[in-house]
Amino acid sequence: MYRNQLVPEERACIGTYESTFDCQPFLTGETAMQPMTPEQTAYALGQVTANQALPSLTVLENGYELLEYKVDLGKSLSSELVKELVKVLATDGADLHWNQVAVNSYLCVIGAGVAACIDTTPGQEQLSLRYANTLVSALHNAHHAEALPRSLLFLQTALYERFDALLAEVRKRTWFWMGK
Repeated sequence: MYRNQLVPEERACIGTYESTFDCQPFLTGETAMQPMTPEQTAYALGQVTANQALPSLTVLENGYELLEYKVDLGKSLSSELVKELVKVLATDGADLHWNQVAVNSYLCVIGAGVAACIDTTPGQEQLSLRYANTLVSALHNAHHAEALPRSLLFLQTALYERFDALLAEVRKRTWFWMGK
């Protein structure tokens, strides 16, 4: 009888690393960059997700923390991925639901009255959240997560979905250039 099961002994070798999770240069920044094979690079790119690159919204304790949510993309992604992310926003942002609202700003609605904003100012690339005016005062008055007027899990899911769509395009472009 054949049983469908995972065989843990069969795994790809990624060089001299003890674990496949030790080398993720696209998440940990320039200092961890090592010469890598195309397979290692593809694996590392596959590990870059919103879940890995963006702090969780569900751990926020009050409305003030939600109002102050900001992510320095240069610290959570390598500079090469940030540059490619900016290019994706400029060329395909609208198709991926990220609309340009200023020279260096793109917005994407992630909930009623809540939008994710990516500032693409060179060297200062940052993701933050923006709110409708009526929602700002309600968030200021929410002293614990249960009092928030929006579900943190819903906002996080929508944010991660939209950011992952950008990362998928970045990954696709990077793999294309690797193959050349």
